[in-house]
Amino acid sequence: MKASLQWMNEYVPLDLNRPAQELADELTQAGIPVEEVLSMDPGLKKIYTGKIVEITKHPDADKLQVCQVQCLSEEGEEITKQIVTAATNVAVGQIVPVAYHKSRLADGTEIKKGKLRGVVSEGMFCSVAEFGISSDLVRPEEAQGIYIFPEGTPIGLDIKESLMLDDTVYEFELTANRADCFSMVGLSREFGIMTNQKALFPVIMVNETGASIEGKASVIIEANDLCTRFTSRLVTNVTIEPSPLWMQNRLRNSGIRPINNVVDVTNYVMLELGQPMHAYDYDCVADHTLIARRAKAGETLITLDGNERELDESMLIIADTKGPIGVAGVMGGLTSEVTDKTTNVLFEAAVFNGPSIRRTSKALGMRSEASGRFERGVNHKYTAYAIDRAAQLLQQICPSCKVSVGVIDVYPEPVEQRTVTFTAEQINDYLGTSIEKDRMIDILTKLEFGITKSGDTIEALVPTWRDDVTGMPDIAEEVARIVSYDNIAPTIPVAVLSSGGMTPKKALTKEVTHYLAHAGLSQIITFSFMHKDGLTNMMLPEGDSRYTAIPILNPISEEFPYMRTTLVPAVIEAAKRNIAQQNKDLWLFETANVYEPKALPLTEVPHERPMACGIMMGKVTEAAWNQAQRDTDFYDVKGVVDGLLAKLGLTEFDIQPSTESYYHPGVSAHYTINGVTIANYGELHPQAVKNFDLPGKVYMFEIDLEAVLSITVSAFRYKSFSKFPGTSRDLAIVAPVSVASGEIIDLIKENGGDYLESVSIFDVYEGEHIEAGYRSLAYNLQFRSMEGTLNDEDIDGAIQAIIDALATKNCKLR
Repeated sequence: MKASLQWMNEYVPLDLNRPAQELADELTQAGIPVEEVLSMDPGLKKIYTGKIVEITKHPDADKLQVCQVQCLSEEGEEITKQIVTAATNVAVGQIVPVAYHKSRLADGTEIKKGKLRGVVSEGMFCSVAEFGISSDLVRPEEAQGIYIFPEGTPIGLDIKESLMLDDTVYEFELTANRADCFSMVGLSREFGIMTNQKALFPVIMVNETGASIEGKASVIIEANDLCTRFTSRLVTNVTIEPSPLWMQNRLRNSGIRPINNVVDVTNYVMLELGQPMHAYDYDCVADHTLIARRAKAGETLITLDGNERELDESMLIIADTKGPIGVAGVMGGLTSEVTDKTTNVLFEAAVFNGPSIRRTSKALGMRSEASGRFERGVNHKYTAYAIDRAAQLLQQICPSCKVSVGVIDVYPEPVEQRTVTFTAEQINDYLGTSIEKDRMIDILTKLEFGITKSGDTIEALVPTWRDDVTGMPDIAEEVARIVSYDNIAPTIPVAVLSSGGMTPKKALTKEVTHYLAHAGLSQIITFSFMHKDGLTNMMLPEGDSRYTAIPILNPISEEFPYMRTTLVPAVIEAAKRNIAQQNKDLWLFETANVYEPKALPLTEVPHERPMACGIMMGKVTEAAWNQAQRDTDFYDVKGVVDGLLAKLGLTEFDIQPSTESYYHPGVSAHYTINGVTIANYGELHPQAVKNFDLPGKVYMFEIDLEAVLSITVSAFRYKSFSKFPGTSRDLAIVAPVSVASGEIIDLIKENGGDYLESVSIFDVYEGEHIEAGYRSLAYNLQFRSMEGTLNDEDIDGAIQAIIDALATKNCKLR
């Protein structure tokens, strides 16, 4: 929001000779931050208005003209200056800017009198570029050639004064809750209290000289939840022309380009009162009816910028009886635009739902001064003022127009003012201050809160424009910012302190994160959103619960329309981004939540399941003279998972081939404890690798941290070790390929007796001398006793029991 101090002076008398930064600092301290103090003066010197009284051709140059210009000398005497120019848009009778001898332009160029092709020129005419005014802030016809002042402009005026280039502008960086300060009137209250003055509200009086509006126009609200108030006024016999210079100057210094008197009035009222408005060509509105409704499927609208917009049922539009004529709160339509041919104007001022306007603006890729104000919220009370103010201003600058009698005001559920009850003691306790009760009341009264006292209790009637004030803490903030935070001494709050701690979920996530980082993986953080294409690329079957994802009402982009139900696609995409930057040796992981809805559409908060997911690919080691590079393999990912689970105290788990569709069959596994799956890992399926466009072999793991939390880990118990030597046996077993090694190890453990200490596989062989459909598996069995040294007889029985048990699985000794 930009605020001109010369314009502000109309509402609050300001000392314009005071350093502008001082007041800016005071406003910033009061919670109305001034981001920048802008001087509109680009350093112009000795440029004044003059009137062209005669134009002749240059005797020696076809493209030059010799102009006689009526001016005032620096002493105020009327003189005639001769200016030679190549401009083609000059004519006798025009008021133009004249740069005198030794004048200075915005770029620092000094102009001196001289001769052009032998003819004396006592200066030059100027365009807006020479004033330092951007072409974006003037009407298109003014951006080219010499700037022409409105007819009747006095001669001898300093350009800085006539174009308000001697102005100072504050650019505010306002917080979203202070919607009231997105207007000159709203800011004037803050200026007033900073300068100990009462801000003046513009006097609004409309001279209704036209016929009654009844029967000539109508307004209908169909979407009551998105439009709560809709007002309209009819102004006839309008002449479309440039607005007066004072209005153009104020709009320009506020960052808005003047267009014509009608459009400029709507923008002026928006800046002044904070109420966005729109003007329609009355004769282009079908049945002269304005309807606030949701768009229908398939409807389109060509907006004022000439682009065709596709609308959907979630968007609020303004329509007539034939179709859309504007995107509510964002931009009007081209068919009802006010043009040079317009003679009758229908003004609109309304209150639209902020979140709806924000979603529509974002969906259509359109941002405007109006949409920004609706998003923050507009004052219901000012809607009626704004429609009258627009009519008043148009009457003022276009005397021929006639304002119809009456206003259409559809306001089905008027908003009631809020009250906040508090005591001075509560405010002081909250702030740690000792501010007098009367001082608080004085501050709130100046801020236009209605105050009622009853003993120690104070009831504040909140102004309609302060929708952000809802309770006692907000009142305390108002008092504190006006008193000034610099005047509030720091105090130490009294509080009962207790030692903090982490929840079990947080502690587990931290432990897992630290272990994986220590194991050589790099942590990544990705969005909590996903696209279902990632699930399809994972080859998840139809009906998989992970397809039941929560749609996002306002997604940050089309690529992320759902809350994620798995971390796998996001981790893979992070790897792909690294690969695109030639970082191909990747061990990455993420610990984060996935979101599981209990039902769709949502009726309650979804379940957030903590997960850990990692991807491992590329080379494990760097090339060096004393070692060869090695590719990441299955045992690397297995080692990471096994090591992590061991760190968490989980060593007794069942191992089975993974059933996840995106893992390679036979090169993957999942771990379960008491039937609960706690981890999956393995090589990514070749088709999934192809779907995600990844190079080479890729290994991944997933650990369900919630499942891990649900498992009770027994406390460590230490026992003495045997002082006697152990003995070992190696068994080479021929087993059907269908029998997993894990099954054989389980049988050995079950039948190995009390002395069996450990069992491990050390060889696998398939091929010559082994029957087709079978393979040779070699195991080492370690035996030890706590009571003495074992001999062969002590373990022969256990070996025989193991062989007998293996026979039930069609396994035999080799």
